[in-house]
Amino acid sequence: MAARKQPWIAPGDGVDHLTALPLELRAQIVASLPFWQIVQLSALSRPWRRIHHHAPVVRLRIYEFVCMEDRSRSLPGFDEGAILSLRLALARRAQDETAPKVDTLDLDYSVADPRHADHLIALADAREIILDVPYNGNPASVRVPWRLDLPPAARRLHVDGDYMHLAPAIAGPGAATLHRLRLDNASLAEWPRLPSLRSLALDNVIVQAPFTPAEWCPLLEHLAVSISAVEQARVDIRLPLLKSLDMEDVDIRPHRDSLEPFGEVTIDAPELEELVLTCASGGTTEYRSFTLRAPRLRYLRYHNHIAGRVDVDVGRPGSVRAGSISFETNEEIACPEMKLCRVQMMRMLEGLLPELSPEDVADAARPHMTLDKYSVESFDSGKMIPEERLTCDLSALMSSLKV
Repeated sequence: MAARKQPWIAPGDGVDHLTALPLELRAQIVASLPFWQIVQLSALSRPWRRIHHHAPVVRLRIYEFVCMEDRSRSLPGFDEGAILSLRLALARRAQDETAPKVDTLDLDYSVADPRHADHLIALADAREIILDVPYNGNPASVRVPWRLDLPPAARRLHVDGDYMHLAPAIAGPGAATLHRLRLDNASLAEWPRLPSLRSLALDNVIVQAPFTPAEWCPLLEHLAVSISAVEQARVDIRLPLLKSLDMEDVDIRPHRDSLEPFGEVTIDAPELEELVLTCASGGTTEYRSFTLRAPRLRYLRYHNHIAGRVDVDVGRPGSVRAGSISFETNEEIACPEMKLCRVQMMRMLEGLLPELSPEDVADAARPHMTLDKYSVESFDSGKMIPEERLTCDLSALMSSLKV
């Protein structure tokens, strides 16, 4: 029997290569650790003494400091000493003139007991704040109004709730200088006033307040709303600096259980270059009216949105150079008939090519329109049911016209 080979082990040279790295690089390496562990690293040796002053990311999970043995209190008990040590570490970092600003504060806590989180947010004074607000088992807690005071350095904020938490009332000195905001899994009863906001993303959000963004973030340049509901009769997007708008699976109606198309959508954006409106979850989104004013629009993707009245004005003919308009009909899902979809498509194309007569628009578009017929599996019975998809390739259409 052949002798088993021993595994090869690289000879050690006894040198601590990690400590020999520059401080900034070591700080980048340890940034993925929880902040309390980075603080512990500062006790290793003199070169590591202030490593926590330079970590670009501060990760804190408040639940890691819950005292589970304290069951006599209505709220969880905390290891106050450990949290106080973290606050002291952040305070000393803020006083260290050689330490850089915290780039990202990643904080996980319950809005039902925010007493420690408020201090940590203020002390970190991070450029980006990521808040994970989990459901703590109390259904009433998700409807608790809560205030979020942003520190002066804050420029980016991401709040991820659960169980449809109320969105926070954003205040503090950072509210006036915030550039980017993302809200996930929340309910908006009132919009925050954010005069410097440039980018807003809403995902799985119920909007109860009037959807008139020009009133609370007039400098907005990028707006994205997905898998959300607007409990209003209309959406009025009139933003002078808006460059991109993406709305995917957005239901607009004052009564969520109503089957009538109440939504009136108006988009008036002189700098808008990219517009995406899609319904990807099956079925069709219906609006009472759809009005678009966008003289600089270059890209349009419009999928499965039916409106009773359509008014499209994109300025000079042929300004939209790329994208598509498409509709799907399915016998199982409530959808308008394909002939109605074709009528709306032609109305939109006439708005994109106002210099052509309706007959000329139809002739020009016909070679670039396809009607695909296929079968899909039923959601309920598992049977195969017919589906149709009508598509107009705007890129090919505009290229063929050379306008």
